[in-house]
Amino acid sequence: MGSMVSGLADAVLGVVEGVGLSADTVARYGKCCEVVVEFCDRRGFDALSDKVTDEFAACQQERARCGEIGRNRRNALVKTARMMLEFQNTGQAAWRMLRPDPGLSASSREVVEQFAAAAGQEVAPGSVRLLAGEIRHFLAYLGQVGRGSLGAVTVDDVRGFMVEIAPRRPAGIGNVVWSLKRFFAFLNAAGISDVRVDGLLARAAPRRVRALPCFTREETGRLLEGIETGTPCGKRDYAMVALAVSTGLRCCDIVALRLDEIDWRRDEIRLVQAKTSKPLVLPLPTPAGNAIAEWILHGRPDCDAPEVFTRLKAPFVKLGNSTGSTLMRRRLARAGIDHVARDGKSFHALRRTTGTRLIESGAGQPLTAQILGQARINSSSRYFALASEQIRQCCLPLEEFTCTKEGLR
Repeated sequence: MGSMVSGLADAVLGVVEGVGLSADTVARYGKCCEVVVEFCDRRGFDALSDKVTDEFAACQQERARCGEIGRNRRNALVKTARMMLEFQNTGQAAWRMLRPDPGLSASSREVVEQFAAAAGQEVAPGSVRLLAGEIRHFLAYLGQVGRGSLGAVTVDDVRGFMVEIAPRRPAGIGNVVWSLKRFFAFLNAAGISDVRVDGLLARAAPRRVRALPCFTREETGRLLEGIETGTPCGKRDYAMVALAVSTGLRCCDIVALRLDEIDWRRDEIRLVQAKTSKPLVLPLPTPAGNAIAEWILHGRPDCDAPEVFTRLKAPFVKLGNSTGSTLMRRRLARAGIDHVARDGKSFHALRRTTGTRLIESGAGQPLTAQILGQARINSSSRYFALASEQIRQCCLPLEEFTCTKEGLR
């Protein structure tokens, strides 16, 4: 059979070996290549195509559903097949860190792309990514229950999805509802489905918003002091935390910060925010600048990655989306700061800390929103809830109110 598919497997394995991954990881991808070749051999495929790759992905999804393989194994197999298809179509393949794939068909991925393109005309890029992610999970659920066509989806399917996902998303169910409403509005407008979900997903009460905490000055000091700066990992973590505390940048923007976005002569950072796609120019404070310089000069691996902060093990690429939570779990424990799930003491709490300190220093809402790169001025109002001294100054005096009951005197 297919010496072509075998050749693609050899080419992809060469790409994996060239990245500098460990021998064990290379061996695992070698096994994945063997599975793809064996699949094509059994089915009589002499070459790969989108249809063949989708069929392979569906097969691995079924194996995962039956418990034959785990989710990570499924993702590695599907990723290998897609790299082989990429090499067949373009003559080259790039090894990259991919987000977990829920196992969508080509038609479902196309619908998600069309939906994301339509949503991009109305909401910020960060919101588009959120919408697309939630809808991918919904479409994966439809595939699991055997609903092959969006035109055949019913309100009961939507209800079943909500029942399944609600226990896993207690804090993010509002995003799920919002995403489904927008998605079905898109399907209705495109004539793909006539199902109306507004009644099913109507909110009976406004969402309760919890004021998540920021770090105290003492906790911020302990957090920074607890990071050992004698190792490359410590230099990187210290630089990231110092940058977050001094500028209020989001974790996604710190992870994506490029070397050419730092103007060392002017001590400025110039970037385009991932959430809003709006440009932002911020001064680079000396402590944060020194920490970044120490990381670049004495901790950062010698690599071609354009990002400032990279992995410490091969492949030397930008950090993943879970970097912030992993960093904080590691550093909060060493700093002796108590932390439990959903207590708000996350990497994003460093941004809340910066916003609160700005309000406490007398900066108004417009200036705070401008420094933090927020699209709306009202977004900075949440930091007033954390500025205890400023709230205390807003209390009304009680001297003018006459006490009418003896027991209250």
